[in-house]
Amino acid sequence: MRPTYFAVLAGLIALTACERAEKPKQATVAQAMPNLPLPPNAEFVSRSGSADALQLVFQSPLSRDVIAGYYRDAFTTGGWNLVSDVTEPDSTVVLYAEQSGRPMWARIRPTGTTTRIELMGAVPGADSAYAARARAAHDTTNTLRVVPR
Repeated sequence: MRPTYFAVLAGLIALTACERAEKPKQATVAQAMPNLPLPPNAEFVSRSGSADALQLVFQSPLSRDVIAGYYRDAFTTGGWNLVSDVTEPDSTVVLYAEQSGRPMWARIRPTGTTTRIELMGAVPGADSAYAARARAAHDTTNTLRVVPR
């Protein structure tokens, strides 16, 4: 009888822990993309991200070239600086732009009768796990030092 009691108790503890788990925080549009140029004639598809980055996906009936032209224009006015403009072998146009230190990526891909637009932005100054690990790797304040005798 004791093994059953402990199994039930362990199950209840695990269930309670699962119920208390908080949903991971996600950056808001205002934090990651405050000056978001929305694609013309687009329909919202999805949103994903973390505390330091956000991705919004749209779909438009307009062609890849029309959408890419729209973003090339948008990323060269209003304080935007178009840093990179690449067309990948699968015809996806990838644009990277910055505005006042805020990065934004746009991936524009034809999908048959529509065009998929993926917009990604990052929260300036937010610490990602990668950045924290990279900083820790360069931190030498807590390392052993050879002391001359």
